[in-house]
Amino acid sequence: MNKKNRLFLALAVLGAVIGVSCNTTSDYDLEPIDYSGVTLKGFSLKADKTVLNNLDSVFFSIDLNSAQVFNADSLPLGTDVSSLAVTLSYDACSEAKIYEPADAGESENAIDYLEDSDSKIDFSKGAVRLHLVSADGTNSRDYYLKVNVHKVKADSLCWGEMALGVLPTSLSRPTAQKTVGYKNTAYCLSTDGSSYCMAVGADVYADRWSTQNVTFAEPVDVRTLTATSDCLYVLTTGGSLLKSADGQTWNATGCVWKSITGVYGDRLLGLKADGVKYCHTSYPGDGNEGMADSDFPVSGNSATVDFMSKWSESLQIMIMGGVKADGGLSGDTWAYDGSSWVKLSSGLPAAEGYAVVPYIISETDTVSWRVKESDVMLAFGGRTAKEVSKTVYMSRDYGVTWVEADQLLQLPEEMPAVYSADGVVIKKLIHLSDAKGACGRWRAVRVAELPVWNQASPRAVAPITEWECPYIYMFGGYDSRGALVAQVWRGVVNHLSFKPLQ
Repeated sequence: MNKKNRLFLALAVLGAVIGVSCNTTSDYDLEPIDYSGVTLKGFSLKADKTVLNNLDSVFFSIDLNSAQVFNADSLPLGTDVSSLAVTLSYDACSEAKIYEPADAGESENAIDYLEDSDSKIDFSKGAVRLHLVSADGTNSRDYYLKVNVHKVKADSLCWGEMALGVLPTSLSRPTAQKTVGYKNTAYCLSTDGSSYCMAVGADVYADRWSTQNVTFAEPVDVRTLTATSDCLYVLTTGGSLLKSADGQTWNATGCVWKSITGVYGDRLLGLKADGVKYCHTSYPGDGNEGMADSDFPVSGNSATVDFMSKWSESLQIMIMGGVKADGGLSGDTWAYDGSSWVKLSSGLPAAEGYAVVPYIISETDTVSWRVKESDVMLAFGGRTAKEVSKTVYMSRDYGVTWVEADQLLQLPEEMPAVYSADGVVIKKLIHLSDAKGACGRWRAVRVAELPVWNQASPRAVAPITEWECPYIYMFGGYDSRGALVAQVWRGVVNHLSFKPLQ
């Protein structure tokens, strides 16, 4: 072979190699798939009150990249989706057929949407396939349409990660305790009848407490421990009001009260005896804020709950239940606006020792069928004239009306019936990588199966990797014999412990 032929052969081989390289299947070398003329622009369900009110308002997401159509906020449990008409919006197409999924061994049922746009479609077996063909017949694409329905009663509240711990105290046989939140830290004062212990926990979830013995000049009623925004207070058994900035050093205020009612910002609210009647008082303050109504609780009421509404110009607080001056029990909700008390309602069963906490729930708006957050209040237990109750009550309107909460929110069987427990809500920053379950000295308690919400729809600007989860801690409480239950219970309304929908 001469040099010229050898050169020609080398160039031919090189060209072949280059040609092969230029025809590899790398992503950037492939011709993009042409979906022109087959774009799905809109999808909705047609109104059908026999199925669900406002069915045509259900919001659906269209993911053109993956050709998926779905409602991220699932329809209520039990919604029948086996016969639904749909409204489609798409490019001018020569074919638009919907194929229902078939059972094993059967062929798909085809529905020609161009011929009959009112045909009913069965979404109960999973995603249906929509096949579009462009007007000129050159392009086609399949879309998968899914109508999500909750498999559990997702709008209901249920407990998740319920756990049991021991009361933080160095005393071997405590007989009384009171726990309050003060400056983003939990303070638990306990006594065995002669000694006192103050436990301080900045990270209750991690079960880390520091405990120190506390000395008082005279015996105190630990159940009166109360925290304002800048100070801790407690009453001696003789009624003298003491204050402390750290829970260790206590000083007399010079006030003598009958009881502590609650907290309004940096002011402590209470009652003083005026003969056989009671008058409202505060500290710091002028000491006299008018006579108390005969129905106003003089002891045993819940801790104060703060709330603000769009109709109020200043902070409002509320208390629930308690014992009246005549010894009778109250189920009333009382509110204070900074100057006077007013009775809002009589919605709770008459009882003393309610633990009441503000909370949030997620529920479905029955107009748009999208998930929204709502502020509620939860009231636990209490001692009525007949029993110590475990019933959980819920109010959606700032304590004006109360109803028995959904069964899934009721306390687990293992939790004893107690009254005068202390409910404290502490937010914990949860990371996506966090392991579920109890830690430290906490013991996990079995609760109802946890519903997992559909998380397929991206709605956030960036992926959610952490979020605040409000845990409810229930400290102590007394059983039907009046004995202290030296336990701490921790729970969270289930859906709040899961990663939020993005």
